[in-house]
Amino acid sequence: MVSESRRSSLVSSSGSADDFINGGTRHRRDPFTGENNMNDERENSQEEIRGSEVLSECSLGLPVSKASQQAERAKWWKVYLMHFLFMWNLRTYEYASAIASAFPESLTATSVRGLASTISALLCSSAVGSWVDKSPSRLRTLLITIYVNHTAMVAAYLCWLSWPAHPDDSSQVEGTPFTDLAKGMLFGGILFLDIVHDLSAIGYRLCLERDWVPVLVGPITAEMEYSLTQVNSVMMRIELTCKLLAPSLLPFIVNAFDSPTEWVLVIAASTISFLAFGVWCVQIIARGNVQLQLPKQIFTSLNMARNFCAEDTFTFPRLPSRPWPRRIYGFMYRDPATRLKHYFSFPIWPASISIALLQLTVLAYSATLITHLLEIGFSLSAITVARASGSVLGLLGTIITPAAVTYLKKIYYQKLSLIRGRNEEDNKAVDAAVTRTVGFWGLTSQFLCLIPVVILLWSASDRATSSHKADTSPHVLITITLFAFLSLSRVGHFANYLMVQELGQVEIPVSQRSTFAGVEQSFKSLGELSHWLATIVWSRPEDFRWLALGSFLVTGLSACLFGTWVRTKKTGLEGSEGEYDEIPLTDVNDDEHESQDLTRRS
Repeated sequence: MVSESRRSSLVSSSGSADDFINGGTRHRRDPFTGENNMNDERENSQEEIRGSEVLSECSLGLPVSKASQQAERAKWWKVYLMHFLFMWNLRTYEYASAIASAFPESLTATSVRGLASTISALLCSSAVGSWVDKSPSRLRTLLITIYVNHTAMVAAYLCWLSWPAHPDDSSQVEGTPFTDLAKGMLFGGILFLDIVHDLSAIGYRLCLERDWVPVLVGPITAEMEYSLTQVNSVMMRIELTCKLLAPSLLPFIVNAFDSPTEWVLVIAASTISFLAFGVWCVQIIARGNVQLQLPKQIFTSLNMARNFCAEDTFTFPRLPSRPWPRRIYGFMYRDPATRLKHYFSFPIWPASISIALLQLTVLAYSATLITHLLEIGFSLSAITVARASGSVLGLLGTIITPAAVTYLKKIYYQKLSLIRGRNEEDNKAVDAAVTRTVGFWGLTSQFLCLIPVVILLWSASDRATSSHKADTSPHVLITITLFAFLSLSRVGHFANYLMVQELGQVEIPVSQRSTFAGVEQSFKSLGELSHWLATIVWSRPEDFRWLALGSFLVTGLSACLFGTWVRTKKTGLEGSEGEYDEIPLTDVNDDEHESQDLTRRS
């Protein structure tokens, strides 16, 4: 536990940005400087890393040369290119679904695929995050996720080429995957590859966002050009761009060839070429950063009495081989339960849960809302334009968010300069305050924008269920108002998402970041599964009003949860130096005791 003398700075219950600035912060990324019994290899690695950090800190007071600026810019362009190549292949594969094409007149195969993907993410995301944290090499871990993901995609394309019936054959559209043995076996293989693809994509995101990006950004300073907010915003912009453009360009590729075999081979070849180029980018990026090349820091002696900070890292001891029943018990119950307990032991879990709750909503441009809008008379052209506007405003949100963060920081810095001189602790306090403020503003604006959306959908449902239902489309003013506010809500959504992502990158210890994010992804998958179950229960058009109202209330609950967390004292800002009161090491202690027991038995 942190000593009482280091807990003197408290945040007032008002929760304003000034309270965060004056009340201390945990938005800190300074490395732990306590003494530990390390081996010679780790000490040498530490000296190299410390030397590079000292050089970077000393260079803060000197004018940055043009060459260093160009090198920094080139580094991030390589990161963005690597991310673009991965996301482009990912979105292309999702849109060119072999399962959907194989059974175009049956939703059974697609439903089974979606259900299997969601459940696998629900059950395995935390394990994937734990694997990322425990892997000693950052470079090797990222390369494994990329190779596995692309191998699954190429294998799925080859399975599609081996499909028993020709895609244009009329017999193809009859039945389900379970009416033919050959199709059923191949469907099972493609389904397995889809699950591997989804889990490896989750591993890639966790490794890149929670492991690589904080290392590449480096120590947080007030005047840094490539901050976490800026980098996260650009990467989200890349994802949204790929999500918008990849499905739009794929039909041109399909129509350019006479047979499906040709365009499938072209997509598979482009996937392999993008893989090679992306791996080259990864290796070039790793060569320019010593922390990406060296193994993760290892604490060989774990002392519960010492204090831990956000830069502390440790690895779990290697256990002797255990009997299969104990392995199954650990994989199915003990390990997930331990990760879940650790998740709720971190102070920022309410912010993480608030993001997961938003997966329940139908008030987004999802298949559920689009299907309902078509049923109640909205034209397909209007919905298409509205979806495009939602994507554009989502991209705009990734531009507005870093601009708002920069503007608020400038205001708080000026306020501090008038009151007292600025120091490093004030800069970190401002970072923590602004991150929470912008996140809360984003979630609140999303909630407010959904008010007219719910009202219009409720009235549209009444119109659809009345006996005097009109066959014409809704009034143009209703259409414009509905889609305008629905699209505007995406700006606040992405602002809140980016701020919660940054909190997870900063206020969670290095050794637990991916595990925490993996559990968060499990909760998101649970929300997504609940979303689809709700649409099954309330499936009639007249029932959609209740889904819309429930989604609105869930968004309000998410905003209240995030706002309450920001305004309470238990926001993680109590530590005077940004340290955690206690890093949960229950699983480490359990593993050590189990190792000792097994050793004595042997």
